[in-house]
Amino acid sequence: MTRPGGRAWALTLFLAAGVSSSGSATAAAADPINEPLLVVTEPRALAALEAGGLDAGTLALGRKGAASTAELAGGAGWASIRDVLRADIAELYARDTRYGVGMRYTHRGFDPAWLSSPAVRLELVAVVNRIDRRVFHPGTCGELRFVYRMAYQAPTTDRFSSRLPFTANIVFFLPDDGQRCAQRARALTRPEDVPPLVRAGRTLKSVEVNVQTSRWPSTIRPDLGGHADYLLRVFHPAAGGRLVPAPLENMPDVDRIRGAPALRKALAAWLRAPGVLDKIDEGTALVPEPLLATRAVSVTPRGLARPQNAPFRRLLPASELADLALAGRRHIRSPEALLRRLDALTCVGCHQSRSVAGFHVVGAERDPARVVDALSVALSPHLEEELPRRRAYLRALAAGQVPDEMRPPAERGSPAGTFGHACGLGDPGFAAWTCAAGFDCVAVDDDRVGQCMPRAVRAGSACHPGAVSFQSDRVKAPATLSCGDTSVCEGIGVGFPGGMCASSCASLGPGDACGAIALLTPFNNCLARGTAFAECAKLARPAGLAACDARTPCRPDYLCARTPDGGNACLPPYFVLQMRVDGHPASIR
Repeated sequence: MTRPGGRAWALTLFLAAGVSSSGSATAAAADPINEPLLVVTEPRALAALEAGGLDAGTLALGRKGAASTAELAGGAGWASIRDVLRADIAELYARDTRYGVGMRYTHRGFDPAWLSSPAVRLELVAVVNRIDRRVFHPGTCGELRFVYRMAYQAPTTDRFSSRLPFTANIVFFLPDDGQRCAQRARALTRPEDVPPLVRAGRTLKSVEVNVQTSRWPSTIRPDLGGHADYLLRVFHPAAGGRLVPAPLENMPDVDRIRGAPALRKALAAWLRAPGVLDKIDEGTALVPEPLLATRAVSVTPRGLARPQNAPFRRLLPASELADLALAGRRHIRSPEALLRRLDALTCVGCHQSRSVAGFHVVGAERDPARVVDALSVALSPHLEEELPRRRAYLRALAAGQVPDEMRPPAERGSPAGTFGHACGLGDPGFAAWTCAAGFDCVAVDDDRVGQCMPRAVRAGSACHPGAVSFQSDRVKAPATLSCGDTSVCEGIGVGFPGGMCASSCASLGPGDACGAIALLTPFNNCLARGTAFAECAKLARPAGLAACDARTPCRPDYLCARTPDGGNACLPPYFVLQMRVDGHPASIR
């Protein structure tokens, strides 16, 4: 695909396409054309790819060039996904009387009308090179992924636009090149290399959907700081362009296994099969398909401390794993570490490990001047920390070498042990998860794995730590930690999981930024009246918050948002409209 400016245009987009943001600017500047392209997030590059035929309708959903979900619904692919999701949402309505669309409900749900709305579209927010997943698909060179988010422009006088907490990941197999994937690794270095690669061997693997189906405000779950459910589905291609539900990778069907002793026995036998522990340690194990679910729900906040996000821990007590040979392994040195590793390999566990409210790709803002309802970082901390491994993997392939298949844990992709990194709280399996000098390991919401918090309290520090009970899914009585003389503790009950220290903008410290915190009741009342979000967002007070960027992420359960002055600061995700299902204009139905 040719572009204005030729080679110079390509170099500019390459350096801006999310690669330099992950720490490869120096390497890219040295020889950018030969540097592997890991992820494209730059909006201009993505818009050009969509305009060139890589829109969701053309790629996989059966409606070429569709500009809205209403148009997509005319294609067999999207129509079959829509029908399944509508049935899932209807099931929620049927069993939860407090569930519904809009601010007047306490359990605020995803509006099924968005699945076929003339105002809602699927917007390409990333192209992700996953050649490194060839280990899971023998006979291929891994995957190429196209990640779309629901977005809209409200058909009202203010023309307000935003995104919705819904992603569709369209995944293609990359065919084997007969050179141990060396040629494939060398072929993808610029955004415009993507279309020829798709045309050369477009074999659709799956369409993977992640959607926030409901959000409960902090007033309903004050012990957690709020609650949200995320529905995870995978669809495989079928006859007539349809897409049908399929098993989710490494996602055990907990209810079905609990109810069938033979399945539970099969799961235990799989763990003890030759070579399986090696694969689990490496992060490349695959649970047998007969044990897998075709639908899963993850929850936020509080990550793997929540039982819903830990399916293996619900199925296999650590005491049953004491006979396994775990000594000397890298990531599974104890039964507790083994269960943690297994849970993080599931769909729900991965999506709740150092993610952005259950998502790993939220997308860069297309309007660089936007500060209301705007995010500053397009990728989750887990994905940012994972990119150096993928870069090394692709470099090895391109050089004809055997790459290292070892994958670090989703929670601990960096050994730095600084702000928000996972750390061990006594179990020997997490002994290597230590904190750097000046940081202590604090049980913010989990009594097995804590978070590294600065010894000298700063903006963003946890001030109401308290472990989630795995039996009740409730936070035990949280502690109260001091935020110092010039700061206050923003409480769990008003939407700050684990509590968060905040100062005044007049007393900012190193690593702080002046941001804004919504005035909870006036802000929510404003949205409930149907007032435009940009107006309701003015109902806020200034506050000194933790500054952030791709290299300095927020702690878990917070995201990096733009501040009114154009800076970056850490906030709870549901303070940002595009990360929640409630508060959107009624006109986008």
